[in-house]
Amino acid sequence: MKVKAINKKNPMEPEAAPRFYASAVHDVQTDLNDLAISVANRCSLRRADVHGVLVALMDIIPEKLIEGSSIALGDLGTFCVNVKSDGVETEDELSPSMVKGVKIVYRPTKELKKKLRMIDVTIAN
Repeated sequence: MKVKAINKKNPMEPEAAPRFYASAVHDVQTDLNDLAISVANRCSLRRADVHGVLVALMDIIPEKLIEGSSIALGDLGTFCVNVKSDGVETEDELSPSMVKGVKIVYRPTKELKKKLRMIDVTIAN
């Protein structure tokens, strides 16, 4: 994995001078077609079949998240929806209008985290 230096302030120390921090370089994007080809090369399905499955999966995952399900994708990890709200004194005071934001949370598995610790890092030119 390539990294580059990014100059930015530390939000925990706003008065301190900016410092350089490592930032991952994403110089290649793998799209749906690339994924379909890679999967097809590892199994007996054709690229078109895999592509269709991935497209369907992209339709189903948001539906399931909206329904309140968490999505466990094997060794990859789990996706779920989390909400942000104002705090209230009692449970009865909480209402849906107090929800200030919704976001998708990704939790990688322990196995994937272990693999990511093994990444070889180089400085990008």
